[in-house]
Amino acid sequence: MAYAMQALLPFLRGAPRTARLGRVLPLPRVARSAVPLRHPAIAQAAEQLELKFPRQSPAVYVHEGARQALERRLDLLAKQPVILSITDNRHSMIHATRRSGLLRVRLHHMFLDAPSSVVEALVRFLLYRDRDASALVGRYIDGNMFRIRSLEPKRALRTQGEVHDLQDLFDELNAQYFGGEVDARISWGTDTPARRGRTTIKLGSYTAHAQLVRVHPRLDQPFVPRWFVAFVVFHEMLHHVMPATRVDGRRKLHPPEFRARERTYRHYDRAVAWEQANLDRLLRKP
Repeated sequence: MAYAMQALLPFLRGAPRTARLGRVLPLPRVARSAVPLRHPAIAQAAEQLELKFPRQSPAVYVHEGARQALERRLDLLAKQPVILSITDNRHSMIHATRRSGLLRVRLHHMFLDAPSSVVEALVRFLLYRDRDASALVGRYIDGNMFRIRSLEPKRALRTQGEVHDLQDLFDELNAQYFGGEVDARISWGTDTPARRGRTTIKLGSYTAHAQLVRVHPRLDQPFVPRWFVAFVVFHEMLHHVMPATRVDGRRKLHPPEFRARERTYRHYDRAVAWEQANLDRLLRKP
């Protein structure tokens, strides 16, 4: 069971209090004949269901018919009464509890149009913590990360540094290695105080749901070669076109195919050697 949970663990954690959804609108009551109720507690719960609309954009409208249709599918597959709520959470994609003989499930709205194979796997995971089902649902979530409301605060992107122009580098790499098809954004990040004794530094990052490449501002110094900054940008652009995969339930950011394509960068060997030789200097804040 612990192994099966591993693949979905990041998506099962509860959202922080600040991620709560906004205003609540009560649903009109649905006639009993429209929704078959197989458990006495369902009738009471059905009258308490609410639609929640997030304050932040993009606003998500949950069609009640779609929610009911998915609820009935879960109910039939689980062979037990199910009460379904749809969320726009940013951290918790799946949450389920059993109370009063009911399976109460909270799902991110990405599951409303999930294929049958994913819905069936979801039920197997919820009921039995099935390992293969966990991996399949995890892959579905990975493929729909763009539907998760951005965690990033809205702030202006900064591409022009004192020494290096990130947008210029991005455009060159996009044309040379990606046929101009990478539609991500790029920006210099922020320099935070380093912990004492720190021996590593994250030179770049890619946020999939925001489609944003960030580059550490310590690379914006005269001693850092342009071709090395380009290598860091190239690496993060690869994450845009080669999303993380799951192997045996584990998320892999740099599979062999990724590493092989990374080596196609013109200055790959030179860049790797330069990073090793200059790591200490990069760790020192200017």
